[in-house]
Amino acid sequence: MELLNNMVTSNPCYKEAKKITVKGLMLHSVGCPQPSAKVFVRNLNKPNAKVCVHAFVDANNGKVYQTLPWNYKAWHCGGKGNSSHVGVEMCEPPFIKYKGGATFACSEEAKAREMVMRTLNSAVELFAALCAQFGLNPLADGVIISHKEGHDRGMASGHGDPDHLFRQLHMDYTMNDFRKAVAAAVNKAGCSTENKTAEKGAQAAQGVQAGGINVGSVVTILPDAVYYTGKEMPEWVKNDRWIVKSIGGDRVVLGKSESGSHEINSPVNVKYIKAAGHAKTAARAVPQQPVAAPPNAASSAAGGMSVSDRGVELIAKYEGCCLEAYKCSARKWTIGYGHTEGVTPGQTLPSKEAAKALLKEDLKKYGGYVNDYVKDGVIGFKLNQNQFDALTSFCYNCGKGSLQKLVSGRDAATVAAKLLEYNKGGGSVLAGLVRRREEERALFLS
Repeated sequence: MELLNNMVTSNPCYKEAKKITVKGLMLHSVGCPQPSAKVFVRNLNKPNAKVCVHAFVDANNGKVYQTLPWNYKAWHCGGKGNSSHVGVEMCEPPFIKYKGGATFACSEEAKAREMVMRTLNSAVELFAALCAQFGLNPLADGVIISHKEGHDRGMASGHGDPDHLFRQLHMDYTMNDFRKAVAAAVNKAGCSTENKTAEKGAQAAQGVQAGGINVGSVVTILPDAVYYTGKEMPEWVKNDRWIVKSIGGDRVVLGKSESGSHEINSPVNVKYIKAAGHAKTAARAVPQQPVAAPPNAASSAAGGMSVSDRGVELIAKYEGCCLEAYKCSARKWTIGYGHTEGVTPGQTLPSKEAAKALLKEDLKKYGGYVNDYVKDGVIGFKLNQNQFDALTSFCYNCGKGSLQKLVSGRDAATVAAKLLEYNKGGGSVLAGLVRRREEERALFLS
C-alpha cells in the first residue's frame, strides 16, 4: 500500500478540525463508476464541499489518498458514526452503470472484480495499520464495519456500500472476510489483537465442557445435523464417529474420525452431537510418525535441505497468524500462517503452535521446489542454510514460477540484488513486502 498525503485544506470539514476518539473504521465505496481517487480529492478540496472522508483508495493502482487527519471528525456516513469511526472510500470500476439506488449493470465483470480486489487489498493494509495505531481489535463487534452495516446499526445513512459490490459482482466475499484479512495483516505487522478465536482455543485447551462433551471426546452425530453455518452435512460424515478438536460455547469443532482415516476440522452445534466414549483407540490408529528431521529444521523433500527454525520464524513473522478461517485477497479460504489446502468456512485452530505445525508441513512443498531447482541445475550455485531458508520464504510468498525467474542463470550476488524487486501487490509497492524482501536478502547474504 502506498499512502499519499492529500489533505483537503479548503474543505470546511477540514477547517472545522473537530477531533474524535477513534473507536472504529468504516469502509465505503463511492457509488459511481469512477476509479480515480484524484477526481474525488479535487471535488472535496473546495470551500463549498458538503462531505468529507478520511481517505480514498484508487481502483486503478491501489494507492491511498489521505484527505483528513485520522482523528478529525469527518462527514462520511450521515450519522453518529462520524463521531467514532474513520471513513475510507473505495473508488469503483468504470464498467458499472447504476440503474437506481445500489443496483447496477456491469459490462466487464471480471475486470471489475479485479479492480475491487485491488482496492480491498490496499484497504486491508490500511485498516491493519490504523488498528495498530489506535489499538483497535479488528474482530471486535462494531470496530470494522461497512456503510451498510453502519446503517443496520442505526449509526449511518441508508446506503448499501460496499456490500452491494460483492453481491452484484458475484465475488463470494463478505465483510467478515475483510475483517479476518485485516486481523491477519495486523498479526503480520507484529501487533497482537484480542482474537476471539484464540479465546476459544484457550478454553478448549483447558477442557471446557459443552453439554458434557470435552476436547478429545469421541462423539456421534444426530441424523438431522447440519454444520454450524447451516450448510448441509454429508451422510458419510453423519455415519462416522469423530474426535472433538476444540470447543467454544455451543460451537464444537470435529477433527479426526475415530479410526484416523479422515479429518474434517468442521464446526457443529453441540445440540447435534452426543458423547460416544473417549478416544482410546484413536492413538493406536494414528500412523507412525516419520523419522524426525534434524534439530532446528522442518522436513523438506527427501534427500534435500530442510528449512531451519530461523527460516520458519521469518516466514511466520510475515505471513501472520489467524486461528479462524478467512477468505484471503485471492478469494481462497485461509487459516494459520497462510495455509489454504483443505480449509473450510468456520474452521478453527486451537493455538499458534497448531498453526505453526501446518506451516512447517506447507514448507516441505516449497522447500522441495528449491531443492528441485538445485538438483536440476536451475540454481547454479551451492546453497548454504541461510540462502535455502531465504529462497523458501520467497517461494512461499511469491510462488514456484517467480522463484524460477529469480534464480535462473544468475549467481548468488545477482539473486540477492534481484530479491528486492519483488515488492509489489496489485501494481503498487507494499511496505510489508519491502520489509520482507529486505529481511530475506539480509538472511541470504548472512
